[in-house]
Amino acid sequence: MTMMRLKRRRGAALISITIVATLCLHGLTTPKFSISMLENSRSSLVDFHSIWDMFDINNIDNSESESLVLLQEEIIEDAAYYHNRFLMSSLDGQGDYDVGEGDYDAAAFAGSQSTPGDYAMDNNQAAASTPPVAPPLQPYTLEDTLAESNLFAYTFTLVVYDPQEDNFMGLYNKDHKWKAGNKKLWKSMRYMTYMLRRLFPERFTKDSPELVFAVGSGDYPHVRPSKLPHAGGVAPVLMFGSAFRDPGMYSNMMAMPMPEQHHLFCFQEWLDTGRVCKEMRARNSPLVERVDQGELVFGEEYGLEWHDLIPQLVWRGTDFGFLPTIQDRPSLVHPNSKTFVRTGQAKGNNLVGIGDNRVDAIQALNEKYDTLLPRWKGAALTAEAELQAHGTGKLPWANIKFSAYLEAGKSATVGSLKYKGWESVGIGVDKGMPLTDLAKYKYHIDLGGGGGTTWSGTIEKLAMPGLLFHHLTPTKDYIHDRLRPWKHYIPVSSDLLDLKRKFDWAESHPQQSKRIADAGTAFMRHLGTPEGFGRMFQEDFVEPMRRVIEAYQPVASTHPGMTSWKDVLQSMEDCRVIPVMECSGMELKGSCHLVGGDDVMKW
Repeated sequence: MTMMRLKRRRGAALISITIVATLCLHGLTTPKFSISMLENSRSSLVDFHSIWDMFDINNIDNSESESLVLLQEEIIEDAAYYHNRFLMSSLDGQGDYDVGEGDYDAAAFAGSQSTPGDYAMDNNQAAASTPPVAPPLQPYTLEDTLAESNLFAYTFTLVVYDPQEDNFMGLYNKDHKWKAGNKKLWKSMRYMTYMLRRLFPERFTKDSPELVFAVGSGDYPHVRPSKLPHAGGVAPVLMFGSAFRDPGMYSNMMAMPMPEQHHLFCFQEWLDTGRVCKEMRARNSPLVERVDQGELVFGEEYGLEWHDLIPQLVWRGTDFGFLPTIQDRPSLVHPNSKTFVRTGQAKGNNLVGIGDNRVDAIQALNEKYDTLLPRWKGAALTAEAELQAHGTGKLPWANIKFSAYLEAGKSATVGSLKYKGWESVGIGVDKGMPLTDLAKYKYHIDLGGGGGTTWSGTIEKLAMPGLLFHHLTPTKDYIHDRLRPWKHYIPVSSDLLDLKRKFDWAESHPQQSKRIADAGTAFMRHLGTPEGFGRMFQEDFVEPMRRVIEAYQPVASTHPGMTSWKDVLQSMEDCRVIPVMECSGMELKGSCHLVGGDDVMKW
């Protein structure tokens, strides 16, 4: 007889499990097992598979074996429950998949279990994962793509393959602004049209019907805030940049590779050469000379072992903004040192010392914490950690500082006039660190920048031997769908309010932390192989483009009597799109140029 009783309450820590197993083993009856668990004790997670291992399946007759199999199925079902619970995305400000502090053990256990879509590499490596299966695209028309154009403010185009001219046209909305982010849009179009020619040559000939599809790009979707959330859209929008994490925010948006060296450019290199780009491969030890050098720093090549890593959370990067057009108002801010830092005030006959100024600045940052940009929140947490560790001989738990800012490109913060005030009190500013130095630390975080994510940081830090705290924001990148929280990384909220708690958990659970770190490293190892990268290329570029091509309904089938997409646009009373870019797609370089004359130059 086998019985399993589970008591679950969402958001609560109590799980009561009773397992009663009566089995005859060589005429003996096994004892009954009764297990009660309170999850608010960090070390209290029950390892269900350890319970299973207590039974000797080889000494059980058929009827009892059947009962025990049922028990195992229920245990696995319970693990699946945890897995589903902790993989739920959250945009309510918590950002930790509804995991309370007492649930971290359960989340880590769920993350250690394999899930549908995982494909194992070997028994010692964590599996890389297949993104969720996308639902079929519904048929869409030219008019459906025009409807999507009205939702954006800029960095959006309709791409049209014109069989009469045998080229691709980029149609831009006359109501849209012309922004610097359009450089990413046109880069995406140049690479995409070239790759489409190579992948689907039979679809792009003078005898083919036209094809129209919607493309967004830039750091993140520049949708008019008043149009969000957007549900019920028909035409797919291919977003070559960070996309909305919550699918309900823009239901027909598809996250695509970003126009950056680690992503879309690597996809193109794979298509042309069948080789994985250097940005996704391992850098060799400096002791080994090799012409074909990669760029990712893995621990093995540099002799970095988990127990030797510096037990501190480190980050170096640029002082960017954060989702400026879709933030809640008032917007989050860069703190001005003139407001937060005193430069020396009279106090009797003495000047207030730097130490006092530093304490006052830290206190002022803490008081304004909710108004700070996420990266500045990290700098504030670091300053507080350094203050608490001062004089104790202990290492501050956080080391999050700016090494660069934007001014005619990227400029160093150290020694700059703009950051002089912060540097004078030792807050938020330090020199940059190469990947080989960052890899010596045990904990990392990929703090989101202008688009809410970091296009290269997540990849680089997953590869390192340390553990990644992944910054969850309103946006995501296509590659994030291949990752699993508590399996490849520990998720932290957009406001970082849970970061210290999760750091403490990681420090007190070294085995679980190492397992997660190793899984992230194994994930990147696999993506750097022909098998891993080739699969990602098929699933994240080829198949999405194929689905879009198959879903489009040509003008000849939707507008009897019309034979050209141009006829449809000309029949509209006030058509708001005009051609601005033309690409042949025949070659990568020199295949695109601006068109439209004075109308385009007005932007």
